Amino acid sequence: MRRRGHGSIGAGALFSFVAVALLASPGAVPAVSAGTPLALRTAAYVPHEILVRFRAGVDASAANRLAAAGGAQTVERFPFVPGLELLRLRSAAEAVPTAVASFAGLSQVRYAQPNWVSRIDVASETGGITKTPNDPMYPSQWDWPKIDAPAAWNLTTGKKTVVVGDIDTGLDYNHVDIKANAWQNKPECKGTPGVDDDGNGYVDDCHGIDTINGDSNPMDDNNHGTHTGGTIGAVGNNKTGVTGLNWKVQILPCKSHDSQGNGSVASIIACYQYMVTEKAAGYDIIATNNSYGGCPEACDFDQATMDGIAAMGKAGILFAVAAANNASDNDLTPVYPANYFLPNVIAVAATDSSDGLAGFSDYGIRTVMVGAPGVNVLSTIRNNQYASFSGTSMATPHVAALAALIHADEPSLNIYQIRNLIIAGGDDVSSLAGKTVSGKRINADGSLTCSGSKVFGLLRPLENESAGKLTVAALNIDCAAPAGAVTVTIKPGNVTLKLADKGKKGDLQAADGIYSAFWNATPGSYTLTFSNGKKYSVDVS
Repeated sequence: MRRRGHGSIGAGALFSFVAVALLASPGAVPAVSAGTPLALRTAAYVPHEILVRFRAGVDASAANRLAAAGGAQTVERFPFVPGLELLRLRSAAEAVPTAVASFAGLSQVRYAQPNWVSRIDVASETGGITKTPNDPMYPSQWDWPKIDAPAAWNLTTGKKTVVVGDIDTGLDYNHVDIKANAWQNKPECKGTPGVDDDGNGYVDDCHGIDTINGDSNPMDDNNHGTHTGGTIGAVGNNKTGVTGLNWKVQILPCKSHDSQGNGSVASIIACYQYMVTEKAAGYDIIATNNSYGGCPEACDFDQATMDGIAAMGKAGILFAVAAANNASDNDLTPVYPANYFLPNVIAVAATDSSDGLAGFSDYGIRTVMVGAPGVNVLSTIRNNQYASFSGTSMATPHVAALAALIHADEPSLNIYQIRNLIIAGGDDVSSLAGKTVSGKRINADGSLTCSGSKVFGLLRPLENESAGKLTVAALNIDCAAPAGAVTVTIKPGNVTLKLADKGKKGDLQAADGIYSAFWNATPGSYTLTFSNGKKYSVDVS
């Protein structure tokens, strides 16, 4: 009987141009902005655009007046994060930093920020008792035996009602090895052309949407999205090409990045909103794959993205995200969106066929949860072709796919229990010890059959923090279940804290296996000793 412990870019230079997608009004069909296309290859943020979140009580009319007074106009609203709007500056000479400072100083504004540029996280590419699929290229897919997928397939090969969102460069939804698993928005696919049949604000979004070009056709024009999509759900056992981890699933593409791998915070947030909208419409979206971000394009924290990810968590959507390809420690040099401290976020490092940490992969003993195959991963690309790519981009869809496989096997589990099974069910590998929270590389069968696998790891504070009110948070799980409260003694000072998992006082989510407490930290070097004997160091400046 199975038990789950319920109780116990380097791929080449990006020298292209992209038209930024705009919305004329809430719920409207995106329209491509007029004027000269914007070169995002070397840009830190989209010129002449900022994101502003107005405070509660500021209605649309008041927001429009404030925007106009600040020399801007609202071009898109994101209702799933109340008050969040994309503004375009009317004057081309207006500097984004100046506008951000101006709006941030208004009492009616919670925050303002640039519309940061994002890029996909691919490191390299090259052309080109267990249950074993008959797909002819399966023997070249080293990643599936490595994570014990064949044993997992004895238990489930997925479920067609389960949906994984892929926020990427799109998807070749006509690919012979993907078409049967490509998501279809039935009201639009069967509806009247040119009509918003389901009333979600997008016309003819049969297969998803394209938020970077401003239309309802998420067809891939890069290959990256089709590759990640194939790892999630290339059709298995169809005597064709490769197999995904889920032989049966629905891949919902939202094209947030253009043909050269460039996207923006606004195009990504629009995809987050689409996932929340379609989940509310009844589609069983359990996770999103997010293979983008990373320095130097998206190093900085931005509140709008964090709010969007948090909103997806509240909607019941797990957020699998690439750790990035800088070969650096995310604990010391934060990389976003991987470093957002939210309970639905699971950051993923890349491993190779020998279970080594990939040379390009980022890591972090307090920020990166697990590793997954990410070197020479064979999957689908456009036009019925296949290729091997490397990157944390390739590792991340393994985790999003595993979330779907677990959900298909046991739909009663919430996303935090699924997250815990992904972490606890993995295999201990030496290359990830001291490099990730868990020290584990994912194992599909281990997650489906998890029993008595305990994982403990400090998540916050990081090694270096500023003095003030800090959150002390630790993951403490036994397979799917929280493993119980822990105490920590902080020296010097002999401060003892009891960490709780009740969704209060610094704890973000009740009963998710992350235990938290507040600590009023003053400058100094500290040792945190937990009641289970684990010790960690923190320098407070």
